[in-house]
Amino acid sequence: MSSHAARPSPNPQNAGTRPVRIAAALGAILVAAAGAWLAGHAIPKSETFTSRRGPVAEVSTGPEVVMPDGSLNQFVQLTSSTGLAVDLRVLRPGGPPVPRPLVVLLAGHRTGRDAVDVVGHPGGIVMAALDYPYRGPEKPRGWSESLRAIPAIQRGLLDTPPAVSVALDWLLTQPWVDPEQVELMGVSLGVPFAAVAGALDDRFRRVWLVHGGIDNRAWLANRLERRIPNPIARQSAATLLHLLAYGESFRPNRWVPRIAPRMVVVVGADADEQMPRASVEQLFELAREPKELLWSKGGHVDTDRPEIIRQILELARSRIEPQS
Repeated sequence: MSSHAARPSPNPQNAGTRPVRIAAALGAILVAAAGAWLAGHAIPKSETFTSRRGPVAEVSTGPEVVMPDGSLNQFVQLTSSTGLAVDLRVLRPGGPPVPRPLVVLLAGHRTGRDAVDVVGHPGGIVMAALDYPYRGPEKPRGWSESLRAIPAIQRGLLDTPPAVSVALDWLLTQPWVDPEQVELMGVSLGVPFAAVAGALDDRFRRVWLVHGGIDNRAWLANRLERRIPNPIARQSAATLLHLLAYGESFRPNRWVPRIAPRMVVVVGADADEQMPRASVEQLFELAREPKELLWSKGGHVDTDRPEIIRQILELARSRIEPQS
């Protein structure tokens, strides 16, 4: 007879549930980590708007191209001491380089590249159209590449307001810019960035907020309507995108009132499909005096509607006194 006590046989049920419990615990940890990571995006990153600026360290200019209408256009790339790279396209009247009013334009991704087609002849002013300082794949393909592009997209968003000031540092050294007549125009997606840059850089005597509104998250949801028909899923996606884009850092109510005592001009579209009239009016209410509310004719501005962009630029020209 054996002297060893009989060992209890392992419980098959307990053995089967142990991997499940481990997987559940790991899942909970991953969900908590993802939640903490996303929660960090709700904290405003305002300090990066000043820390990333830095003085201009390098300048690379392309040739001045004479357009059929006699105007000049030139590609310029600037690099600040912090490594921030800024691409812009300068459009200006031909002839001697006399000081003229300057409008710095933020209107969308690759604005600078398309500025010649979108803006047309600059009239009696200088137009400087900025690209967003995004340094990632032009068109990410698939989920994997899109996820890998997120840090570059986020960096580009946070770098946009300081990129405006870096561009202005260089532009003000040019003989064809009047430093007393400098304006900033944010169009559609450019509105939140123009509000920040206009509040932080008092060299802009007037800030134009065109076809934007008070609620950036609602605007994102509107843009997603065709891709995500379900309203609950669409709102959830807009909230996630707003977080990933550091939306709290660009809230209009934090920046628009700070532009005063310089002029703010809010421009809405009287038949806007994307931005409700009430949102435009609420954005205007945020601004302090002096301010002006204007309405353009037709729908929301788009690169496929150059006539609307030119209409908006004519509104701006009507309020800018070119130096003769």
